[in-house]
Amino acid sequence: MRIYTNPAFRRHQTGPGHPESVDRIDSAIAGVMRAGAERNLISEAALHPETGRLIARTHSPHYERALASAVERGLPLFQSLDNPLSPGTYEAAKTAVGISLTAAEDVFVNRTDRRAFVIARPPGHHATREQAMGFCFFNTMACVAEYLREQPGLERVLIFDWDVHHGNGTQDLFENRSDVFYISTHRYPFYPGTGARNEIGIGAGRGFTRNFPFAQGFGDAQYLRTVEDEIIPLIDDYRPDAILVSAGFDAHHRDPLGGMRVTEQAFGVMTRRMAEAAERHCDGRMLALLEGGYSPEGLAASVAEHIEAASSIS
Repeated sequence: MRIYTNPAFRRHQTGPGHPESVDRIDSAIAGVMRAGAERNLISEAALHPETGRLIARTHSPHYERALASAVERGLPLFQSLDNPLSPGTYEAAKTAVGISLTAAEDVFVNRTDRRAFVIARPPGHHATREQAMGFCFFNTMACVAEYLREQPGLERVLIFDWDVHHGNGTQDLFENRSDVFYISTHRYPFYPGTGARNEIGIGAGRGFTRNFPFAQGFGDAQYLRTVEDEIIPLIDDYRPDAILVSAGFDAHHRDPLGGMRVTEQAFGVMTRRMAEAAERHCDGRMLALLEGGYSPEGLAASVAEHIEAASSIS
């Protein structure tokens, strides 16, 4: 499993005590080391040449200009209290998209590796077309899905988002389409307030959004039962050409924000199930992007399990 990151992520500063801090990169890299996968780490991954175009396609040009301008003017926040700015914020958010596109091209187009994991920040799944929220500025996963849909033979893209928070931005961007199937497990009711079970898409996309809301305190048994009994059958029915994972690890029992009881071992099982589904439908090809995860130990342990599990399917 190839792992991608970049020094730009350390230049997005969120201020003292903020959970979405640069320490998350250190914790995730610690997980890489625990998995014995440091030889697979690309520490200065390059931005894809189509990065700007894919951001403009996913978000409005006005939105991207507004974010860049806010950073240039030295504003402390962008659009809400959730989104602190620093001089490196725009670069970090754009780099998250850029190296994720590079990873997607390597896995699904160039086929230089079958699976990849992107360690990036800020996260992305809350960002809508014109709204930053929940620490997210650009919706990295949505940009990747748009890129993959442009590639010949990749007609059906599936996104499984297991972050403890519902990925409202990703759902919003694809809920009226059938070519990108969005599946989410998340705590509910909880931030951002979306993700009820009856949210299943609209128009041509009806049935291609599926939400699995969990009560506070749910743990391995509920997560794994839902994956086995409901999510895997959905994936097999859809027969995706590409599988993407929004890998937020904030449902971990140590996480200060999540309020759930998932262990790192369960994240490993979920990863294996996705890799096995990729074997059945996508020639084994799968890409995961780091979303949330705010416990240093919980994040490191979960990343290690994630990498080991993805690497165990040959």
